[in-house]
Amino acid sequence: MEVLDERVKARRAIFDRYVQELGNIEGVYFMPELEGTLSNRWLTTLTIDQKALGVTPLDIINALAEENIEARPVWKPLHLQPVFNGITYYPHQEGWSVSDELFANGICLPSGSSMTIEDQDRVIEVFIKTIK
Repeated sequence: MEVLDERVKARRAIFDRYVQELGNIEGVYFMPELEGTLSNRWLTTLTIDQKALGVTPLDIINALAEENIEARPVWKPLHLQPVFNGITYYPHQEGWSVSDELFANGICLPSGSSMTIEDQDRVIEVFIKTIK
């Protein structure tokens, strides 16, 4: 607990750096911070518009993996987990579900508190190279 504020500050700085470098790219969307709140930004997640970028989240994740950079999809919704197969799921509206949309288009970028500027540069460089 003694280092919690320091770690949150580091993760917020990493998130802010990703937003600065990638947030102006059409088709890349970061979760906004609600007015009056302070997110710990423990994970840096974003969604992409696959049509606008011409790539899938998996394309980006695989390109990062080829450079020994770990990224992953956002969490698989519970209703898609095998253990819940056959259980009734009620989407947000007919034919559309927020959790399905996030899972289909979301990516978790590396955001560990100990990431250096050079580490962040590598992630940003591979991300941009992949979507060009």
